[in-house]
Amino acid sequence: MTTVAEESEVDFEGTARIATEAFGSKDVTFSPSRMRWLYERAFGRGSTVIAAYDEEGKKVGQIVMLHQNIYLDGRPVVATQLIDLFVLKAHRSPTLIRRIYKEVERRCEARNIRIIITTPNETSAPLNARFLKLRPLLSLQVRVGISFGLSFPNHVKFSGRLENISRDAAIGHLSGFITLPDENGIHWDAATLFDRMSDPASDYAIHATDNLLLLSSSRTARGIPHALLCGFFARPDTVITPYDIRALIRSACLTWKHRVFVYAGLNNSLPYQPGFAAPKRLRSPISVQLRDITSADDGAPRFDRFQLIDSDFI
Repeated sequence: MTTVAEESEVDFEGTARIATEAFGSKDVTFSPSRMRWLYERAFGRGSTVIAAYDEEGKKVGQIVMLHQNIYLDGRPVVATQLIDLFVLKAHRSPTLIRRIYKEVERRCEARNIRIIITTPNETSAPLNARFLKLRPLLSLQVRVGISFGLSFPNHVKFSGRLENISRDAAIGHLSGFITLPDENGIHWDAATLFDRMSDPASDYAIHATDNLLLLSSSRTARGIPHALLCGFFARPDTVITPYDIRALIRSACLTWKHRVFVYAGLNNSLPYQPGFAAPKRLRSPISVQLRDITSADDGAPRFDRFQLIDSDFI
């Protein structure tokens, strides 16, 4: 009989191999080093891996709970983000999926976790709704733009790729833009934000004006290289201008030597969302699901900020 339990010590080599097999696509390959970083460091509070084992004790599937802090209405809330749900084809069944989700619920109760959040794919979204009662929270429109013109040398105070900056220097640049308790969303301080960008599979860059910070990365989609705008963070008690946004986008495009930029996210501190909405035939919106375990009426909390850097999407 298949068993479901917390995995006390994750075999990342084996898990990456099983995950790649389970997804069954030549375009999807899991990296052991990236999985270790994501599970242990990326969100600052570690993770819980709920694994399924066959009769011989071999791992055949899992779901991961990435633990994190979220602030709602000025108060910290214990939260977890669900990622990397997979089961090998030979072992897939509604019964096993239900048992995996049931174990997630049990772990949430044991750890006093209030918020469950996820950015699901088309396969996991209905499973999340059916077995764990997650509901739609946000639909993040993918936005695309082209950056032209000169740089803004007198406005951008810092711009540099993370690989060329020491940890201490990077944390110094990030420290003025930490998220505050009165901003509803995932809480970041400088150290955890640095760790979030320390992905062994990707390089990130930091760009800052006096009042606004942008984190970016170089990516390619549909054969088009672009600067991915991973997240904006406003300095507390400041007013962000369109000029701040344009200057940072131009800085990111110059850093990565791309004209095209892409952004998807919610950020109420920005005066406008950069770029233009991509047609749905080219890129569907990114869905965010959530369950507030303490809510009896399925009401969802209000978020002021949720960007790609807040998810495992990048």
